[in-house]
Amino acid sequence: MADTIREILNQLHECCTKTIGRSLEEEFNPANGASYSFCVDLDHWIAVLEDRPEQALLVTAANEFALAFLNNCQGQYRNAFKGLRLSLELILQSVYLSANLVVLQEWLNSHADTSWSAIVHNENGIFSARFCRAFFPEAMEHVTPLRSLSETLYREMSECIHGNVPSRIPLPKTIGFDEPTFELWHSKAGTLRYVANFALTLRYYSGLSAESKDRMKPIALDQLGTMQTIRTAMEAEV
Repeated sequence: MADTIREILNQLHECCTKTIGRSLEEEFNPANGASYSFCVDLDHWIAVLEDRPEQALLVTAANEFALAFLNNCQGQYRNAFKGLRLSLELILQSVYLSANLVVLQEWLNSHADTSWSAIVHNENGIFSARFCRAFFPEAMEHVTPLRSLSETLYREMSECIHGNVPSRIPLPKTIGFDEPTFELWHSKAGTLRYVANFALTLRYYSGLSAESKDRMKPIALDQLGTMQTIRTAMEAEV
């Protein structure tokens, strides 16, 4: 039995090793590089928010995204998409809790659970007009589309957690390199990066120190620069 288990696990390991070699071939450098850039974004956000208690959620989100990235390169696609959903949930939960200090403390003490419906609530969630007016009113016209995009991404990733018949995230039945699924993960990772940077910028940018703004502005403009009201607000700063 022990030899059989060892043999099975070694075969799985060899399959993952072969798959990661294929995933890291030069033709996929642009996709891998773009997704890795999100790890860099999160490192910067974690640094400028180091004094905030909800920063711990961003640290976990960054670790989960890195693991999901590895899973994608290894051909463990279900786990890769599950990791994307967890990263999305943790990042947006950190933003939500930052404005709800009682719930934040309850969450940190394991007395409260994450509520996706509260995070994206139309009137009180992080993509609501109320939230936007409080922290970055220049982004007002964008909160509704970003809420819709976040909800869509969350539903798509949830297929991989609940074992639904795949309609948005088709998964191969075996571990191994599958280029369409590999590329789909990178596409969804790009959407996560966009949503996350919008939510973090919306919540924190206006309250950052001048030094931290200088650090975060290039990331914000890279991801959100097509949003003219946000670009204008940032470029108007001296």
